Amino acid sequence: MSSPPATRLIRLNARDNEPVSEPQAEEREMCCENGDNGRAKSLGSMPSIAQLDADMPLEHSIQLPIELWEKVIDVLADEWVDVLWRDVPYEARLRVLGRVCRGWYARCRFRTCERLDVHRMDKTEVYHLINKLNQDTKRCHAIRTVSFHFQGKSMSIFGTFAVCMAQKLPSVKHLLLRGCEWEPRQLHAQVFVHITLAFESVRMLELERVRVPSAVVFGRLLRALPRLSSLKCWDVSFNKHSDVAGRIWKLYPLRLDAAEMVGSDDVVDFLILIGAQLSHLPRYARSLEKCQELLRVTAESLSSLHIELLGLISTLGFPSDLPIDLTPAVNLRVFSISLYLKNLHKAAMVLSRAFLPKLTEITIVLIPHSTRALFSSIIRNTLNEVDKDSYALLDQVFSSRQYPALKRVTFKLHCHTRRSEVMEVISEESWGSHFASSLPVVHASGRLASFVSVQVEELV
Repeated sequence: MSSPPATRLIRLNARDNEPVSEPQAEEREMCCENGDNGRAKSLGSMPSIAQLDADMPLEHSIQLPIELWEKVIDVLADEWVDVLWRDVPYEARLRVLGRVCRGWYARCRFRTCERLDVHRMDKTEVYHLINKLNQDTKRCHAIRTVSFHFQGKSMSIFGTFAVCMAQKLPSVKHLLLRGCEWEPRQLHAQVFVHITLAFESVRMLELERVRVPSAVVFGRLLRALPRLSSLKCWDVSFNKHSDVAGRIWKLYPLRLDAAEMVGSDDVVDFLILIGAQLSHLPRYARSLEKCQELLRVTAESLSSLHIELLGLISTLGFPSDLPIDLTPAVNLRVFSISLYLKNLHKAAMVLSRAFLPKLTEITIVLIPHSTRALFSSIIRNTLNEVDKDSYALLDQVFSSRQYPALKRVTFKLHCHTRRSEVMEVISEESWGSHFASSLPVVHASGRLASFVSVQVEELV
């Protein structure tokens, strides 16, 4: 049964460095506690409006039911999850958010307990953390994400943690390793056995700025996670490139639901050599030739693919004839491509050469080439400068036998802007009208969609 809404004044001037303590229940305020699943539960009767400051008008208070509180907190927590390198870490931000009221405190505490950050610790600090975890079994069972941020520290602390926490983290789904040089013989030869015992439940492995001794070691790391279904690699490379296409990979091929590679061509080579089976490539960037090779290997298993043509690398530079042919991906159902607004004709080039009988959805994400190119007039001029033949080609291709199952074509404008310039971005109505007139056949079929996504930042 959902609890009635409570009114609470949200103070926006809380500082991140202020001491934070659990809010005390005020008179007539709803008291909440943290249940087994972290949901705030009502302990009192119907609450009345909390006392407001004398100089604060009533309209500045916010009335939200508990269910919406949790959604707000979850959205913010998911956005803050990767801010370890910034001034205010994840836990500190959630603690400040938890000062709003006791209901928010309970949810923020729950989200904080879900994540364990081993952040720039030496071996002594890691042992201290392990001792604290051993004394708190409930915390161990609550952890869903374990994140190691080494930044110059030895990789050996990862091995120490795995040995000491074997079979003590049954709920961990996400393992993240960031900023490390994995030197040979830094870890014990049997470390992969301990990794399996400590992280058997892990489904997502994320590596960022990691250098691995060899492709063989990388393969053993993947094998040590028996339930692995998602792999994310950003700037991952190998010191030694050895042949890993062995009998073990033929008998037990690597099957992943999703794999995201950015700046990690060594990982792409590894997946190609072992004949990995992938269902989704949520993001692939950099080398077009590697992308084509990976498409060839994963053709039958691939159902969704996203390609970035931003800052790509090709042996031909940015060729007039992009070396990408999607046709081998016969089971592809969802495809998206990101590129600069002025390069829309490149998307037409890629899509016009493919025959994808099962494709149902295409999304073309267009990005202004600079933060100064956000204004409505500039975007309109850029769209008008696109070769008219490109629009005609897209209109024809999307309505042809090349895409017989196609149900939706989306043109998305994604841009970052200053808060003061938000109103200068082209309106969604104008954006949609341009493509409706440029692709009349697709528009008339009811399959055309368009929207504008604006991310507000204080850009320098």
